[in-house]
Amino acid sequence: MRSTNKFFAVLAATLLSVTSISQVFAEENKPLLDKSKFSLGAGLSLNSVSGPVDDELGFQFFGAYNLTQVNIMEGVYSSVEFGVMDYGFNNDSTGIWGTYVIDGGINGRFGWLARLGLDIGDDSGLMLGAGVDFAVSKKLDMRLEYVIRDEVDSLQFNVIYNL
Repeated sequence: MRSTNKFFAVLAATLLSVTSISQVFAEENKPLLDKSKFSLGAGLSLNSVSGPVDDELGFQFFGAYNLTQVNIMEGVYSSVEFGVMDYGFNNDSTGIWGTYVIDGGINGRFGWLARLGLDIGDDSGLMLGAGVDFAVSKKLDMRLEYVIRDEVDSLQFNVIYNL
C-alpha cells in the first residue's frame, strides 16, 4: 500500500510539471514534446542490498527525454529519466525513480554519463550514479553504470533505444 501512495504522488507531480511546461511551449507555438527526443530502456542490475540477503540480480525499465535546450556546455548534453526498478528476484523491494542525466563523448562511439535524482519506493532517497556508454548505432546504446542509493548500490547494464 505504501508504494502505491508514493507512485500516485510521483504521478501527480509529473502531471503538474508537464502541465506547467506545456504552457511555456504553447506560448511559443512549439509542440509540447518532440517524439524524436524520447528513448526507452531496460536493463539488469547486480544490487548490493543491505540486510540479510546480499547481491541480488534485479531489473529495470525506464524512459528518457533529451533536453537539448538545457545543455551545460559544448559537448555535454542533458536529459531526464524516469523508471521502475525491482532490486532483486529474491527480495521483495521495488522503487520508481527520476534522475537528471548529463553525458558527453569520450572517443568515437564511447561516452560518459552521470546522474542525480530521487528513488521513491522501498529505498527512498537520493540516487547518484556514473558510467560509460557505447553507441551501437544511431538508435541503440549500451550503458554500464554504478548507481548508489540509500540502501542499495547497483552495478547496472542497460540497453537504450532512441526513438
